[in-house]
Amino acid sequence: MISTFRRLFPVDLDECIEPGEGFGSFDAFFTRALRQGARPGPTNPETVACPCDGTISQVGDIESGRIIQAKGRTFTATELLIDRDWAEPFADGRFITLYLAPHDYHRVHMPVAGSLVGEARVPGKLFSVSSSTSAVVDRLYARNERMVAMFETEFGPVAVVMVAAMLVAGIETAWGERSHLRPGREITRRAFDPPIRLARGDEIGRFHWGSTVIVLLPPDAPAWLPALAADQPARLGQALTA
Repeated sequence: MISTFRRLFPVDLDECIEPGEGFGSFDAFFTRALRQGARPGPTNPETVACPCDGTISQVGDIESGRIIQAKGRTFTATELLIDRDWAEPFADGRFITLYLAPHDYHRVHMPVAGSLVGEARVPGKLFSVSSSTSAVVDRLYARNERMVAMFETEFGPVAVVMVAAMLVAGIETAWGERSHLRPGREITRRAFDPPIRLARGDEIGRFHWGSTVIVLLPPDAPAWLPALAADQPARLGQALTA
C-alpha cells in the first residue's frame, strides 16, 4: 500500500522522519513526522503561522458570525463550534480553511502561542471535504465529525477545528486519545484547568486520513496577508499575517 501510494501521490520523505526499519503500517506512514527544523516558523513571534500543509479553501472575514464555505454557501461559527459562548468572540473576526490532500503532511500545529482551555469532540457525518463537495453540500464542515480546540492567546481566543472526512476519520490530539466518533454519539467536552501552554509550532494533533483544518481569529488578531486566496497551496509554518 505504501509503495502504491507513493507512485500515485508526490510524497516527499526527505523532510520526514523515516524509521530505520521502515514504517510498520500504512497508518504510521500516513501520519509520519517531520524532521527537526524542516519547517521553521516566521521570525516575528506575533505572526500567525499556517498550522498545516494543504490548500487554502477559503480565507477572509467572519461577517456577523457567518463563515464562507464556498460561493453561495455559508455556515455559522456557532454551528461549527457547538457553543454560542465559544463562537461569540469570533462574530466579526477572521477565518481560514485549509484542505489536506492525501499526500500532505497530516499533523496539525499551533498557529500562534497560546493556552488550551477547552476541547469538544463532535460526532457527525463523513462527507468528503474536497472542493467539489464543499461547493454542493450545505454546512459541510458544521455537519462532519470534528475536534474543536479553544485557546487563549495574547490577542484573545483562537479556535482550531480539525474536521474529519470519508474513510478512517480518526483524529488524535497531543493531549488525549485518538477518537473515532460516529453519528448518534454524544458531544463530549473537556475543560483544562490549569490550561495547557503550547508554543507556536507545537503539535496539536494528527489526522488518520481525510481532513480539513479551520482556524478562527478574533477581531483584534493580525489581519491576513492580502496575497492569501482560495486555491493557493499552503505550507506548515508559512506566515499568514504580517
